[in-house]
Amino acid sequence: MSDFINKINSINGLSKIKGCSLKQVQEAQTELDMSFPDEFIDYVREFGCIDFGPTEWTGLNIEGYLNTVTATKEEKEFNSSFPQKHFVLEDLNIDAKKIIVNENGEVFLLQYDNKTFLCNSLSEYLDICIKRMNN
Repeated sequence: MSDFINKINSINGLSKIKGCSLKQVQEAQTELDMSFPDEFIDYVREFGCIDFGPTEWTGLNIEGYLNTVTATKEEKEFNSSFPQKHFVLEDLNIDAKKIIVNENGEVFLLQYDNKTFLCNSLSEYLDICIKRMNN
């Protein structure tokens, strides 16, 4: 098991669903016309999606607003500035702020047409989320 998966498993108060299949990952990538970074694939295969404290990450094997494909397609419809080859990881539910991830796993804050680099990986962003929960 990867350090990233172990880090998620160690979160107090973690809620998760059943992980998804490789076929579901491939279908989601096809629908979004992109490739997911390896960490995201590991995450959704193990957990489906997660939430803890104020953090709710999108994922697969779930319907509605927490589904990565649904959340990304809805944001693309609403925001014509949504960058290609990115997906929505988290909706911060304030001032149209979304956390988005590109095919390389880099994490950004998107607010309308303003895209700000946050960190190099989902693992680094998870550290930010854990720190946010503990403050």
